Amino acid sequence: MEMQELHDEEINLLEYWDVLWRRKVMIIALCAVSVTATMIISLLSPKYYKSETVVMAAASDSGGLGAALSSIPLVGALTGAGISTPSDKVMVLLNSRTMSEMVIKKFDLLRIFNEDDWDAAKGAWKDPEKPPLMEDTVKYLEKSVVNITNNKKDGSITISVEWKDPQLAADIANYYVTALSGVMNAQAINTTIQVVDRAIPAERKSRPKISLNMALAGVMSLFIGVFIAFFLEYLAKQKKA
Repeated sequence: MEMQELHDEEINLLEYWDVLWRRKVMIIALCAVSVTATMIISLLSPKYYKSETVVMAAASDSGGLGAALSSIPLVGALTGAGISTPSDKVMVLLNSRTMSEMVIKKFDLLRIFNEDDWDAAKGAWKDPEKPPLMEDTVKYLEKSVVNITNNKKDGSITISVEWKDPQLAADIANYYVTALSGVMNAQAINTTIQVVDRAIPAERKSRPKISLNMALAGVMSLFIGVFIAFFLEYLAKQKKA
């Protein structure tokens, strides 16, 4: 009985291989087109560069930080939500809307992020009645440009900025530290921020990763090609039936 089952499995595998072999031109063509298209798109896509600055937060807080947090809209409610270490508290400041707006205004990111809507010749928005909103710019900055992470193991905080201009990416990352220090000094917060690594302009792009994109495209198109091959075989058998 077991020998019969093994024999049947071998026959099925041979049938599957036969289907793929007969459809090999279609599968290979699909993979080639997909990989080539991905390569072209990746080469034509804007290049992005990532810069990072690493800081450490130390010392205890005697209440000044709590006052600072409560003065930031929608952030005061977080002061009692599991925030205990200096790094945790600094993270709240760094991720606040107030901090994002300070960065946007410092580097005129409202215009830079919406360059297609800006008329450089006139020095004004192309549609004065519908200029880009600060709210949308804040969301774009926080979700697509800046990534702030807190390493619980060593207490370090990494501010990572990815943008098309490597110098601007580095300047934004470093300004986060400057702005943070300014807010903390203004609020007389008893917490020390030490810069471990300053951000420098990246020399290599962070994306697009052409080789990785091409490999993923090849794998995905291979799976799709196999699916199409068996689907076409199914349709052919249905017509004969």
